[in-house]
Amino acid sequence: MLTFLTKTAVASLALASIVAGTNPSMATAEGYPEKPITWIVPDGAGGGLDSIVRTIYPYVAKNLPNDATFVLKNLPGATQTIAVSAVFNAEPDGYTIGQASVAPLTIMPHLGKTSYAGYEDFELIANVFDAAHYIVVPGDSSFASLDDLLAHAKENPGKVRVGVDGVFNVQHLPLLNLELSAEVDLNEITYKSSAESKKALLGGEIEAAIMPSHIIISEFEAGTLKPIVDVMEVKPDYFADIPSLKDLGYTPSQLFVGVIAPKGTPQEILDILSTAVDAALQEPELIEALAKRKIMINYNDSEAYLARMQELDVVNKGVLKDLGVLK
Repeated sequence: MLTFLTKTAVASLALASIVAGTNPSMATAEGYPEKPITWIVPDGAGGGLDSIVRTIYPYVAKNLPNDATFVLKNLPGATQTIAVSAVFNAEPDGYTIGQASVAPLTIMPHLGKTSYAGYEDFELIANVFDAAHYIVVPGDSSFASLDDLLAHAKENPGKVRVGVDGVFNVQHLPLLNLELSAEVDLNEITYKSSAESKKALLGGEIEAAIMPSHIIISEFEAGTLKPIVDVMEVKPDYFADIPSLKDLGYTPSQLFVGVIAPKGTPQEILDILSTAVDAALQEPELIEALAKRKIMINYNDSEAYLARMQELDVVNKGVLKDLGVLK
């Protein structure tokens, strides 16, 4: 009997080895992670998104098994497509993930600006947070509302200068669509960052700018800047009384930022990573740290994250067609 059991055990081990050898998910999820995971950040060191990732990643590591560690790799530029392309080209072994907004996944591919076809070429692990962006004017501006700004723009075509921090991104696209819907001609001025747009607005170089809500709070409280309309669908509590484009009958945009991986990354590893992100975003210390920075945590699992991406992709493609950019 002892001999029989020993042979059976050997046979079972051999079979398990064969199955694992033919199933990369089983082979790689066992003991994962065994080495540092590279987290690609589409922002320069010290930038807004970079600082958010640096705040979050220790808590994700804490909730991964095997004393997991991350190595952050900053790849800014080209509306995040440099970083997202690096994720696309990485091995799908669970040791490369990336942070991504919606523009490189639902706008840039339609413009032929990427080597990947779209969000479908990635594994969407989880959404982490949403963001609101506002059309902002100086505190002493005569524009008390969006209607005021649009009325002045109609009377003065091309004279109202509005700062944006990129072309055909989540700031620029809703602005162009607003011009089309309201039948006005605004003068879009492109800057490298929202920080530069804010400096230009405070310096009187432009009449308005689109900026993330969390970077204008101190100026709003000081009375030097005032947001007049939210161009996104989400509304932060601290600006709840300010109308959105949707409230006023115009098409809003969405900005949500999540974690992605190369297509083909084993599902077991994706589940481990998604669970760790979810657990991290429930850590009281992290919740407090992000709340201080007015970051709107919004965890979506891979299924919900994908559904949002699919919906936004259809909207953005439609807007690009309406603008005549796409046929």
